[in-house]
Amino acid sequence: MENFVMKKSTDANIYKSIRFPVDINSKIIEIVDKANEGLDKKEYSFNGFVVSACEYALKHMK
Repeated sequence: MENFVMKKSTDANIYKSIRFPVDINSKIIEIVDKANEGLDKKEYSFNGFVVSACEYALKHMK
């Protein structure tokens, strides 16, 4: 199975509201912050991570 790759921030077309457990929210923020370390501008976002994770999950569902 291929590895998960977070895409850079993307333009979203549809607004959705979702509630995350505190621990998952914190972990995603930590991952996004680490991905942006050392960059001149923020290239990765929470939304980009969630969209990438959903695309990955849908692609690998049986």
